[in-house]
Amino acid sequence: MKCQICNSNEANIVFTQIINSEKIVLKICSDCAKKKGISIEIEKPTQPKISSFIGSVTGDLSDKDDKNIPDLTCETCGLTFAEFKKEGLFGCDKCHIYFGEHISTLLKQIHGTDIHEGKPPKMLSKKGAKIVSLRKLQADLKKSIAVEDYEKAAVLRDKIAAMQEKKVNK
Repeated sequence: MKCQICNSNEANIVFTQIINSEKIVLKICSDCAKKKGISIEIEKPTQPKISSFIGSVTGDLSDKDDKNIPDLTCETCGLTFAEFKKEGLFGCDKCHIYFGEHISTLLKQIHGTDIHEGKPPKMLSKKGAKIVSLRKLQADLKKSIAVEDYEKAAVLRDKIAAMQEKKVNK
């Protein structure tokens, strides 16, 4: 594909930015990147740098101030929040529950939200799919109320009520 700036060189750099669920993609060549003052240096890391990334994103969890690390431990696998911060990996599928708001804050800072808004897994059961659908409607309802779109909020409220009514009657 040709560079979207000069339209002559082959594009070899792709910038992707997502703002308010809108994806913007810019494909440019190295020459145009240099003219714009953009330098891309790719190094092969010797080890994952997730712990320093987590610290820099959360601010209050920087390596310089370890006393601010919450004293939390996953009751399922025994992983501490300090270990998670150091390694950048959960110990089990329940860690996010025990680390609670600290993970939620981190996800919001990295991704802009702490709610998964993608497609549900293909293997998800019917009950699981209904739960995912209900949670999505509830999140949409909160957003509609926040932007004062009360007509849409009323429609969503009715859909949520209908889903919950079916759940109670089954």
